[in-house]
Amino acid sequence: MKLYEKIIVGAGLLVVGVTAAYRYVLSDDQRSALREVGDSLREATQEVRDTVAPLVSDGPTKREIQESFEANRERTAKQWEKLGY
Repeated sequence: MKLYEKIIVGAGLLVVGVTAAYRYVLSDDQRSALREVGDSLREATQEVRDTVAPLVSDGPTKREIQESFEANRERTAKQWEKLGY
């Protein structure tokens, strides 16, 4: 059980250290740059998933599903407009 306690304490200290460094060591410009890097990594990861998903499975990608929902939403809005709403 001591191994798990060491792991938990070590992880807690790591989180506290990273949080303190982010909050007190980095300037506002550095924090915003770090957030931008995180956002770009998130977007790149999503693009890779969307690209690889059709190769791995035959199902539609998340982007294709969202596009079909948007097309359906637009089609429904046009139908309501034709009805006068």
